[in-house]
Amino acid sequence: MRPLQSMFSQSQSSAWDHVFKGIADSPPVVSQQGPRRGRRQAMTNREISAFNDMFNMIFDAVSEQSRKQRDVDLQRDDLGGLFSKLRRHSKKIKWTTEEENLLDQKKEEMDMCDTDQQLLDWAMREVFEDSVRREATSRLAMENPEIKEVPRLQSPAYPDLIALLMQTFRDKYSDPHLALSIFDYTRNLSIISYVFGCTTKAYNELLKTRWRCFRDLKGFHDALQEMTVNGVGINTHTRKLVEEVRRDVGEKTLWMEEDPLGDSTESWNLLNKIEELTAGKKKKSKVEKEPRWDEWKSSSMIDDVDDQWGFDKWDDPAGKFP
Repeated sequence: MRPLQSMFSQSQSSAWDHVFKGIADSPPVVSQQGPRRGRRQAMTNREISAFNDMFNMIFDAVSEQSRKQRDVDLQRDDLGGLFSKLRRHSKKIKWTTEEENLLDQKKEEMDMCDTDQQLLDWAMREVFEDSVRREATSRLAMENPEIKEVPRLQSPAYPDLIALLMQTFRDKYSDPHLALSIFDYTRNLSIISYVFGCTTKAYNELLKTRWRCFRDLKGFHDALQEMTVNGVGINTHTRKLVEEVRRDVGEKTLWMEEDPLGDSTESWNLLNKIEELTAGKKKKSKVEKEPRWDEWKSSSMIDDVDDQWGFDKWDDPAGKFP
């Protein structure tokens, strides 16, 4: 009887011995397929660059304010009085034909920007750098007693451009965060920039962005309170926005501060405060005015049953008339 041999025994040659012979000398096979397409990133380079520029713009403004020790606390009463005086001065600035043509030119340049990155670069160069340059030129002229005519601190087109930039970033490019950043950068650039740039138009765009894009009722209230504290006027557009908020809250539209349990007491309290901020204060007149001649038309008619007057009674039964 022959002894059993293992399958791994090398005593006999096998056909498998020549299968891998010379495989090391074979050249590598080149794949005929094209290069594999990389996985799509969450953000493109242009988007990353835009966000980096936006955050750098904000952080640079904050550090610049800290370095110059400029306190722009918008809730402080003493600065509120200063802002009110400066705003009264800014309202006296008259438009010239040159300034109107400049505003039209700036609007055309904004329309020529194809992307939000191009518009942001244009705004930094043509709006904010121009604001800093105008303020520096005006301050130097004030320090020189030989200069009689001091240049303007800011261009009359500055507030219109700020409001238009916020609207464009929010509506055209669907970027409400960048619209809020434009307002914050204008506010923190300098006191002059805040007074001349953050006017009623810019605040209306801020209120519109806070509510329509974020349903931020608390932010809407804080922005409106900031307006009243710092002497920014409230116009018809502002009151229409407040009416829109009141209507949306009344229709139980979802907003950020709404309690998941359905208790919206805090939201209604904020809404009452918002309406108090927009309600105009009526001045009390010390002199009592005489009633108008046609006031009887709007007054209620009260029927006195004891006057003894009635239908087809033309005499004076009570003797009231001589």
